[in-house]
Amino acid sequence: MTAIANTAQFTYWNEVAGPKWVRLSDAMEVRLQNVNARLLAGAGLRACETVLEIGCGTGAATLPIAAAIGPQGHVTGLDISAPMLAVARSRLATQGISNVTLVHGDAQAHRLAAQHFDLVISRFGVMFFADPVAAFTNLIGALRPGGRLCFVCWASLDENPYWKIPLDVVIARLGPPAPKPPHAPGPMAFSDVGYVRGILERAGFEQIAIKQESIALIGTNPDEEARYACIMGPSANLLEEREASDATREVIAEEMATAFASFVSERGMLMPATIYVVTAFRPH
Repeated sequence: MTAIANTAQFTYWNEVAGPKWVRLSDAMEVRLQNVNARLLAGAGLRACETVLEIGCGTGAATLPIAAAIGPQGHVTGLDISAPMLAVARSRLATQGISNVTLVHGDAQAHRLAAQHFDLVISRFGVMFFADPVAAFTNLIGALRPGGRLCFVCWASLDENPYWKIPLDVVIARLGPPAPKPPHAPGPMAFSDVGYVRGILERAGFEQIAIKQESIALIGTNPDEEARYACIMGPSANLLEEREASDATREVIAEEMATAFASFVSERGMLMPATIYVVTAFRPH
């Protein structure tokens, strides 16, 4: 593995967020099924393509990508988190999938094969770069002339109650989080479409399209969703920042569960969310 430039995120995803995601991976992957569907539809995958997946994580999107391109195609899954990649390797081995190579590295700095890939694809894996222009410049260099990019990212916090509701509960109890720089690496870093378009233009992409889509996240039940919100995401980060006691966390989790109850219906627990499906091309 090459030297890691995105040092803070390397530490975070290997020592903090990665292990948390692994613990919650089953529920997290059920939740994001509709996101996978929108990503694959936007990417327009074709048989025999060579694909670079950024932030492949535990492999939940990798498997349908590999199936879509068939045995003559190939997926290279790149992720900064060793714990998540370990799960992906186990999953691929269990299912006997042979057209995937997994690589531990930082897409911002990892040396990629030049002009090799037909497609660079990512599900929520591109919002964590310390230098996003450098990262996408690296990625466009890996695309063949005319090759394409497709990724999904979160829209604003206000458009995603799954994130906003539990964060508001924590803020009401503990106060707002410390100010952060605009577009700091994190889940909502790409919620400004003008900012995203500017990054891609500076990296050399053309025919940039950013489509806003409403989806439903598939929840478990209000109590479990509250527990997850205390472990990962903006609400969990604020709990850690304020060093909330176990007793405070318990009260907050109960309030989150009450708020989440409004999403339960006869069809299950469906939580409205808004994402962007972003596509672009490397010039010929």
